[in-house]
Amino acid sequence: MIYYRVEKAYVNQKKLESEAKLLQAHVGHFSKQTSLWLQMVENFNQSLKELGDVENWSRVIEADMTSIASALEYAYKGDGPSSS
Repeated sequence: MIYYRVEKAYVNQKKLESEAKLLQAHVGHFSKQTSLWLQMVENFNQSLKELGDVENWSRVIEADMTSIASALEYAYKGDGPSSS
C-alpha cells in the first residue's frame, strides 16, 4: 500500500515537471509574442507622430503659399507701393 502511494506521488511529480516545462515554453513564446506586439504598437505610434508632423508641415506650407500668392496677386495688379 505504501509502495503504491510512493509510486503514485512519483508519477504525479513527473507529470507536474512535464507540465511545468511545457508551461515555461508557452510563457517564453508568449513573452516573445508580447514583445513583438509591443514593438508593433511603438512603431505604429511613431508613424502616427510622423503623420502629425507632416500634417503640421503641410499646413505651414499652405499658409506660406497663400501668403505668397496674395503678395504676387497684389504685385501683379499694380496695387503695390512701387508701381509708377
